[in-house]
Amino acid sequence: MSLRRSVDALFAPARHPGRVGAEIELIAVTDEPRPRPVHPATLASLFEPGLPVCFEPGGQLELSLPPEPGPSALVASAQRTIGRVSEIATAQGIRLESTGTNAYHSCRDVPLFIETARYQHMQRILDRNGLDGRRMMRLTASLQISIDLLPGRAGAEQWLVANLAGPALTAAFANSPTLDGRPAGVPGARTLIWQGIDPSRTGYDGRHLDPGDPIGAYHAFAAGAERLPIPEAEDPAYHLSTLFPPVRPRGGYLEVRYLDTQPLPRVAEAIHTMASLLYDSRVRREALELLLPQLNDLSGAWHDAASGRSSYMDNLLALTRVGQRS
Repeated sequence: MSLRRSVDALFAPARHPGRVGAEIELIAVTDEPRPRPVHPATLASLFEPGLPVCFEPGGQLELSLPPEPGPSALVASAQRTIGRVSEIATAQGIRLESTGTNAYHSCRDVPLFIETARYQHMQRILDRNGLDGRRMMRLTASLQISIDLLPGRAGAEQWLVANLAGPALTAAFANSPTLDGRPAGVPGARTLIWQGIDPSRTGYDGRHLDPGDPIGAYHAFAAGAERLPIPEAEDPAYHLSTLFPPVRPRGGYLEVRYLDTQPLPRVAEAIHTMASLLYDSRVRREALELLLPQLNDLSGAWHDAASGRSSYMDNLLALTRVGQRS
């Protein structure tokens, strides 16, 4: 399949839309005055079969929750799953921290625990732009929310709104006040890290967005990113999996990737907010009208978001709360 056809497939709508899914990443450290990183093999050995657990390159624990028919069902699933893995980890002297950046360690302290060819080559490519690629892979944790993609105009609105709402929602849910184990001086250090990574892979400058031709713009973005020097990357679908924009189309759904991981009560708030924003047609259209001016300087909006600032935040959150009540 060609790259263009693979991109087309990413924007195909869901057959039965309405579901909400999430991936919740947590940073594992030992429960002691000077916490140490925890090897993912140690954590993996603790959990019983059936728990939706996997790991990121720096040992971050990822909980991949199956999609549910609505936000309330997903929140209940998150509560059960986080409660169970936290109970198991605590019994073994391990803390699972709900922060967007590692509060104790730098890249010198946290190795690349998962040394697959994908991660080794990704690290080499990202190293060209400095340390932020390593920081992202080893020290950050996110809350990713997945929303089914609607057909036609509604899906095009979802794509734009999900992206343009990013700076405001990132500011509202900023939860990463440390960088390299020290105070960062901003509440959203994880967002600063992402802005320091090669924009040809991340798109925080908005290069992958075009209201008139969203699929064409994403194809150009994908074509402009270097492929990893491994045989798997010859497959266009695999290459697309190595791109990390704030929102990633996944074929049938959108994966919203820009939120810092959150404490459990705020996980619930973020899930309900995203579902209201992207499923409620009135909220979505009013949000689009509000947010479209950001296309003129999306990089600046993301920079402000890392500092906890957004001129759109209060109005956007007010819109989503109306949607949740209706």
